[in-house]
Amino acid sequence: MSSSLAEKLSEPESVWQNIQDIIKEHINIRSYNTWFSPTKALAIHNDSIELEVPNHFFCEWIDNHYARLLQNAITQVIGEPKKVRYIIQNERRPGSAYQAKDWVSDSGSKEESTSTETRSPYFTRINEHYTFENFIVGDSNNFAYAAGRAVADSPGRTNYNPLIIYGGTGLGKTHLIQAIGNHAMHKFPGTRVYYSSSETFTSHFINSIQQNKVAEFSAFYRSCDILLLDDIHFFSNKGKTQEEFFHTFNDLHQNGKQIILTSDRPINELVALEERLVSRFKWGLVVDIQPPDFETRLAILRNKCEESDLAIPGDVLEYLAVNLMDNVRELEGALTKIMAQVTFTSAEPTLDLARQIVSEIARPDQKTLTIERIMEYTAQNFDIPVDQLRAKTRKKEIVRGRQIAMYLSKKLTHHSLITIGLHFGGRDHSTVIHAIETVERALRSDSALKQRLENMKRHLEFNQ
Repeated sequence: MSSSLAEKLSEPESVWQNIQDIIKEHINIRSYNTWFSPTKALAIHNDSIELEVPNHFFCEWIDNHYARLLQNAITQVIGEPKKVRYIIQNERRPGSAYQAKDWVSDSGSKEESTSTETRSPYFTRINEHYTFENFIVGDSNNFAYAAGRAVADSPGRTNYNPLIIYGGTGLGKTHLIQAIGNHAMHKFPGTRVYYSSSETFTSHFINSIQQNKVAEFSAFYRSCDILLLDDIHFFSNKGKTQEEFFHTFNDLHQNGKQIILTSDRPINELVALEERLVSRFKWGLVVDIQPPDFETRLAILRNKCEESDLAIPGDVLEYLAVNLMDNVRELEGALTKIMAQVTFTSAEPTLDLARQIVSEIARPDQKTLTIERIMEYTAQNFDIPVDQLRAKTRKKEIVRGRQIAMYLSKKLTHHSLITIGLHFGGRDHSTVIHAIETVERALRSDSALKQRLENMKRHLEFNQ
């Protein structure tokens, strides 16, 4: 062994930094920050390098997507190839290492798929429009998207079985799980993929009982290679349906079939589901989708405009992206209404039209006090430009106005801290908490400020 190689083996952190620098040059910064920035080198041996990663998901994702790039970087820095061994963070014990497989070219997966090409057609109930290509990825859904791609590339052959995606209404869960199905069917022709809502599953089960066809019902669902089931929270308090799905789940899982589920809440909050079912849900990977940030919302709108081949002014799209924050379905619905007005009535896609439609979507029966309105009124009251409330400036009068606007937004609307922060230039929830606490402390000792804010609250509540 040369002295230079021996020196490298004794300095894993320095060597890994050099390897990371090479990797950074070949992938985008978001991918680098997601997969390589949290990774550390623990040791370099004569034949291998040990990398510490946060969880099993990192092992397989890096191994499946960046194996060649990683190996090339290792060889370039160390001077010779090394096997990669992954150590899961907080699991540094004998036998806990994940041994990376040898890198396989694309032709390796084609052999696997030929065995299913002669299988009979299968009615999937999947919308062909839902694909990975038109799923807009941002910080709010990046991890869920990555997990979905991993499962779609190797259904039933990863540790992510079941894969469970949870999040609020209209955030793209259905799009993502059907994109998994579409991708898997394209990559592995003949794969039996079936999509169903939990409500439809329950309805099918009830009908099978009435028609004395429970055996046929069970056989059908257990014949799937990939089962996509939406809204499992619908199973709450439905004992017989839960029991049937429990046995279906066991059968599919034991036979290496892929199960993908969605829910509107975390697994631990599904209190009306049987414990044995919840415990099985925890066997795989649970990921969440959060409301998208401003940039992602704007990208969604621009993508929809491109799909429809219709030009909508940028300020209109930005207005929608700022004011419809919690629900992608509502966001797209608002844009569809504008497009319909433009197409069928020759209306101009103006800000006034956008304001009207946002008002109708937010609360059709009456006016709704919005964060945007609170910001405008606060800026007017303190004689500062409203755009400065979103800016990074730390001028005392701007900071004070911003904190008061955040405080009023929390007191007078039902929006979350995250949503409020996004309105104020993408600030995080801890900044909003700090602002609220600062204002509350000031109110305890400043009677003039207290009276002023009371007057502002009354004005906003009665002049929406």
